[in-house]
Amino acid sequence: MALTTLQSIDAEIKQLEAQKKLVEKRDSEVPKAIEVLQRYAKVLTPAQRRKLAKISGSELGAETAKAPARASRARKIGKVAPKYRLPTGETWTGRGRTPIAFAAWEKGAEGKAWRKTNEGGRFPAIDGTSVKAPASAASTKASRGAAKKIGKKAAKKAARPAKKAAGQ
Repeated sequence: MALTTLQSIDAEIKQLEAQKKLVEKRDSEVPKAIEVLQRYAKVLTPAQRRKLAKISGSELGAETAKAPARASRARKIGKVAPKYRLPTGETWTGRGRTPIAFAAWEKGAEGKAWRKTNEGGRFPAIDGTSVKAPASAASTKASRGAAKKIGKKAAKKAARPAKKAAGQ
C-alpha cells in the first residue's frame, strides 16, 4: 500500500511541475502581449482599451483617460426638490412613476378622506397646500374630443338660422 501512495504522489508532483512550467511560460508572454497591445492601442475602441487596462493594470494609449465626447455634451439633470409629502413622511418629486407608498395611500381610507377635503389635489404638498394633479393623457384627449363635438354642434346650430333666412 505504501508503494501505491508513493507512486500517486510522484504522479501528482509531475503533474504540478508541468502546470508550473505552463504558468511560467504564460507569465513570460504576458508582458510581450501588453507591449504589442500598447503599440496598437490607437486601433482599439475605448471600451476595448478600458477592458485591457483593467486586466493588465496599466493604461493603454493616452485616450483612455478621456471621457467620450457624447457624455461631456449630455444634458445634466440636477436634483429636484420634493413636491409631495405623505403623513408617514415619504416624499416624492412628482416626476416619474408614482411610488408604491403614494399609490397605496391614495387608494386607502386616509387618502380618500384627504381628497374629499382638498378637491382637485391628489397628494398633500410639502408646504401643506393642495397641488392639483396634472390631467392624464387619456382624460385630456377625452375632454378635447368632447370640446370638438360641442364646438361642431354649436357651429351647426348657428348655421341653421342663416340657412333658413337665405332659403325664405
